[in-house]
Amino acid sequence: MDEQWEKTVFVCGGEPDDILTAVYDAWASRKGHSRVRLEVEGERTLDLFSRYVPVEADPEKARKVMNAIRNKISGRAWQMVYRSALSREESRADDIYRFLVGGFYYGPRVLGMLAEPAVYRILELNRAVGNEAHFFREFLRFDERENHILFGRIRPKNNVISLVMPHFADRLPQENFLILDMGRHTAGLHPAGGEWYLTQLDPEAGEQLLQKQEDPFRDLWKTFFQAISVEQRKNPKLQRSMMPLRYREYMTEFLD
Repeated sequence: MDEQWEKTVFVCGGEPDDILTAVYDAWASRKGHSRVRLEVEGERTLDLFSRYVPVEADPEKARKVMNAIRNKISGRAWQMVYRSALSREESRADDIYRFLVGGFYYGPRVLGMLAEPAVYRILELNRAVGNEAHFFREFLRFDERENHILFGRIRPKNNVISLVMPHFADRLPQENFLILDMGRHTAGLHPAGGEWYLTQLDPEAGEQLLQKQEDPFRDLWKTFFQAISVEQRKNPKLQRSMMPLRYREYMTEFLD
């Protein structure tokens, strides 16, 4: 195939650093924005008429892209890009690239250009990720495990654990706690009085953490939940609206 008409696809991992590195490499290739595409590894089918370039995460390249977004567009734009990178959407890497093409050209005013599909798309991804993180900050409950370690579990659609951890680290600074993302086998760890961090667990370790243990706080939560309920005012439809069914797996008052 004539290289002039060939499209280059930069294939990266699904973490923010992977995606930002792919943005850097695609931009630095100088092939032209219309002739490059970004894809997250394993989330698309191969196109016979494209050349695929694997991208390894490079923290230095990712940092340069982050700083460029902050300095040339805005801090809010960086927040939106970061949250979009945590989305479950297959197109997120290329969506971020298209947004940055306009962002680096127009600067801060790009955020008001809602008629642009690339801008509107990033707003959609940012909103979806932010909303899910908010729900888990509201609905996550902890069990007390051995040695007074607090344990919470989530199974989010989007990769929101890095948005959930700061909330609880701020409110439980003197507690040892762990939050497990069951779908991704990622754990957020917070040592008492220290800084939180993320670590990857093998599936077996994750299953061991999920083993049911007796926790006196469960009974307290259930008693409280039952005590404040009024039989005559039960409204299951409203309750499902305020407490969606998919989040009840993580709420102590709904556990057996």
